[in-house]
Amino acid sequence: MRLTSCALALSFGLVACGDDSADDPPTPDAGVATSFSIPFSATVGGQPISCSQPSMISGRSVEVRDFRMFVSNVEIVAADGTRVPLTLEQDGQWQDGEVALMDFEDGTGGCSESGNAATHTTLVGTASVESPTGIRFEIGVPFARNHFDTATQPPPLSTGSMFWNWRGGYKFIRIDLRDGMNPFNVHLGSTACDASTAVESPTRCDRPNRPTVVLSNVDFDRGIQLDLAQLLTGSDTSTNTADTPPGCMSSPLEPEDCSPVFGSLGLDFATGQCTTGDCMSQTFIQAMP
Repeated sequence: MRLTSCALALSFGLVACGDDSADDPPTPDAGVATSFSIPFSATVGGQPISCSQPSMISGRSVEVRDFRMFVSNVEIVAADGTRVPLTLEQDGQWQDGEVALMDFEDGTGGCSESGNAATHTTLVGTASVESPTGIRFEIGVPFARNHFDTATQPPPLSTGSMFWNWRGGYKFIRIDLRDGMNPFNVHLGSTACDASTAVESPTRCDRPNRPTVVLSNVDFDRGIQLDLAQLLTGSDTSTNTADTPPGCMSSPLEPEDCSPVFGSLGLDFATGQCTTGDCMSQTFIQAMP
């Protein structure tokens, strides 16, 4: 839910970010900061996911074994189109002011192998904005923070189970599923990263794979819905490309396993970029009806 407004403290340091382009929406002067507490709901066909009970996805019975996602560069959109950065609450566990880890698994049932009981399903922060109607954010970790040793990073970037290696960086999305005896995982992250070894930070990643999510007419009390059924539209969780890890690991060698998932995220599988501006074709994440 969206909480009551409060006087803006200097410690929030809210500063407009951008390149001063004439195409960018205007940013208002700092005035009154509004606290936001935005619920995120993980669902299958509109029904809450469960680690203890299988869900029907594309006509198949599928078990959820993990469901986590990084969110960054969050902006609140006002009725006039103005975008204002949401300064995330620094809670020492899930949010560090810039990046948040949303955790929908509760460590029960099939999620007991990689998960734990703690969850984080509410994005909390402040923004100086009047008449908020929408939200814009990226799925992922910003490039400048994506390629470091997790042992030296503050939470939530200290979460080793959400990290590949220095070259690949973090798993922006980690969804582990099982279809009968067949695992099918969706691990989204940057690929084709230019580094000499797997333990060096790259200078660039040719396939960034950071979807943008833009939602209008958001009821901030009801929040945002992530629907696995939409993400896996066109995916066959019972099969996997030979000689590759189960499911989609974002590898260029997995077009059959990854192309449907990337399409649902609004990403071009070949480039790792949005197929349209701000990935407007994505269907995975929507405002709660």
